[in-house]
Amino acid sequence: MKKGLVSIAVLVLSLVLFSNAYADEGWVGKPSPDFSVEDTNGNTYTLSDLKGKVVWVNFWGLRCGPCVRELPALEALNKKYAEKGLVILGVNADGVDSNFIKKSFDERDDLKQTGVTFPLVPDLEFVMIDSFELMGAPLNVIIDKNGFVQFHHEGYEAGDETHYEEVVAKLLGE
Repeated sequence: MKKGLVSIAVLVLSLVLFSNAYADEGWVGKPSPDFSVEDTNGNTYTLSDLKGKVVWVNFWGLRCGPCVRELPALEALNKKYAEKGLVILGVNADGVDSNFIKKSFDERDDLKQTGVTFPLVPDLEFVMIDSFELMGAPLNVIIDKNGFVQFHHEGYEAGDETHYEEVVAKLLGE
């Protein structure tokens, strides 16, 4: 009898976790923390300046396999939706500077193959990481045109990009 209850409890917990896999209810619908960041090319991005755009903050790491595997999918969405109002910011969670990030993309084949053209942002002081309560990478946060979080999801598995695109298309009004 106890085995059966444990199995049911595990099943229920799994369903609850799966149903929340794409949206952390603690974040969705709340105002995004404001931020001002500088990318590896010296361009500054401030959330308040991006009002009217859909802003995607992707926290990733150089040694994080799922993070690197996700980058081409994000780049594909960037190419498809950037002109329609999507801004993707790839915030590095390793605590390394712009030069290290650029050097890594110049030297590592796996990073070269991602084709990333969206802005990459170092977070040396972990300000963005702390603001968005990063617990694991990758973390994707999508902020609507009015500055409210509409999507907050940790982790990446092949196929997640289908759901990502649905969220972006909806927020852009497509």
